[in-house]
Amino acid sequence: MQILCGTDLIHIHRIEQAIIRQGESFLTRIFTTPERSYCTLPDGSFRYASLAARFAAKESIAKALGTGVGPEGIQWTDIEILTQTGGAPIARLHGAAKIRYETLGGLSLAISLTHDQDLAQAFCVLLSSGQAAPFSEDDSTDRIARGVER
Repeated sequence: MQILCGTDLIHIHRIEQAIIRQGESFLTRIFTTPERSYCTLPDGSFRYASLAARFAAKESIAKALGTGVGPEGIQWTDIEILTQTGGAPIARLHGAAKIRYETLGGLSLAISLTHDQDLAQAFCVLLSSGQAAPFSEDDSTDRIARGVER
């Protein structure tokens, strides 16, 4: 078993500005139709904090998957953040994100979202049946990850 995690923090105004500048092209590239529907108010305005939290959630999941968005073909809309009846967020993976999850032996994926003032944050925990790769003594990245300096 392996526990993988990812987190992301974003200024809400960055998402708001991207929507103002790029409009529908940004919204459709980043968010699925159900996500956009949930974050759009009856008057057509947006719940920017909710959109930013979903953006952060997508980033945190991509980090837990070990790829980020873009590599391995993972697109923004391959990761969908929905809301359960009680209000808790839930992630649905599609396309390349789902394939990566299955390749890792994904067993479960949990996310948590929060926003306050101008910040939105998300955290992802992914339980995998895979084994953690051993550290190589010759890899400086691995030494840094273990807190070892030479």
